[in-house]
Amino acid sequence: MNGRVVLAMMYRESFLKAARFDNPRFIPCRIILTQPILNTYREGAVELIKRYPLAFAEHDPNSIVFDDRPGLVFEDRFAQDVYGTVWRFKIRGLGGEPYRYPLENLDRVREWSLPEPEAGYPLGYANPKPIIPWEELFSDFDRLREQGRIVVFSLHHFLFQKLMDLVPLNKLIYAIYKGDERLIAAIEKIVEYQYGLLKVAERYRGIDVVAFLEDLGSQESPLIRAEHLRKYFLPHYRRFFDEVRGMGAIVYFHSDGKIIPLADVILEAGVDVLNIQDVVNGVSNIAARFRGKVCIDLDVDRQHLIPYGTREEISRHIENAIEKLNTESGGLMLHIEVYPPTPLENVHHLAEACYRYCYRNLG
Repeated sequence: MNGRVVLAMMYRESFLKAARFDNPRFIPCRIILTQPILNTYREGAVELIKRYPLAFAEHDPNSIVFDDRPGLVFEDRFAQDVYGTVWRFKIRGLGGEPYRYPLENLDRVREWSLPEPEAGYPLGYANPKPIIPWEELFSDFDRLREQGRIVVFSLHHFLFQKLMDLVPLNKLIYAIYKGDERLIAAIEKIVEYQYGLLKVAERYRGIDVVAFLEDLGSQESPLIRAEHLRKYFLPHYRRFFDEVRGMGAIVYFHSDGKIIPLADVILEAGVDVLNIQDVVNGVSNIAARFRGKVCIDLDVDRQHLIPYGTREEISRHIENAIEKLNTESGGLMLHIEVYPPTPLENVHHLAEACYRYCYRNLG
C-alpha cells in the first residue's frame, strides 16, 4: 500500500469520526485549489500538494491537468442541464451562472418534466455534459475506495437552491411569500426526481457521505424566512436525511451566506455536518448555535483572508476557529477554497496553518 493511500485512509477515518463526534485523530482540514489557481501556479501548486498531502486530501498530484496557457482562461460557453436551465460559463474551471430559466413563467410548471432517475446521474451545471450513466458514477466510486478516499454522493443544488436555478430570484421569493401553488408543484417535481436519484445511488453499498448543496443566505441575511423554510422544505429535508441515515451514510449540508437565523430549522432537520461560512455568520455566533450539536465544516473566508491575509492573520484565524468550535470528541472540520487572486504564498500559509493546528497530533 503506497503512502498516499495510507494518508487518504487516515483522512477518511478522521473525517467520519469528526462527523460523528467519535474522537478523530485530527481535525480534517482540506484546501481546495480551483482550476484557475492550479492553472496559474502549475508546478508550484503541485509541489505544495506533495509537501502537505493531508491539507490537500482531495487532490491527486498525478492527475492534475493544465490548460495550454497559464492563468485564467476565459470562455463564453453555454450548456443546458436536465432541468432545462441554460448555464453560461465565463472562466474555464469555475461554475456557470443561469442564463435562461425554464420556469421564468411559473405557468410552465404544468408541462415541465424531468427525466427518469434511471436514465443517469445529472452533473452539476451540466459540466462537462448533462448526464452520465450510473455505471460510470459507480466506477468512479470504486476508484475512490481503492485510493482510500471518501465516497461522496452529491445532490447538486438540492431544493431551494435548485429553485434559484429554475426561477429568477425576485419571482421565487415572491412566490414563496404568497404560497404560490405553481411553486409547490415545482417543489414536488424536484423532490420526486431527487429522491429517485438517491434511491438509485443506494444500490452502491459503499457511500460514506451524501451532500446536499442548498445556499440559503446572502451576505447580509437569509434568502428565505425561517417559517417558510420550515413549512415548505423541512418535511422534505427530514425525509431525505432519514433515508441517508438508513444507508449508514453522513448527511452533509452546505449553505453559503448568513444562515444563523435559520439555525433552529437546520438543527430540526437532523444534519450531521453543516458547511457554513465563518465571517458572514461570525465564529462566535456559530459556536453559540451549533457547537456540539452538529459537526461544523467551517468554510474559511475566501473573500478577504485567503487572498489578502498575512501569514500571521491566517494562522490566528485558524487557531481562533479551532479554539471556539472544536470539542473534546470532535465535531469540527475546515474547508478552504482558493480562488484568484490568491498568491501562491498564501496557499503555503494555509497549508502550514492546517498542519500546525489540525495535524499537530501526528507528530
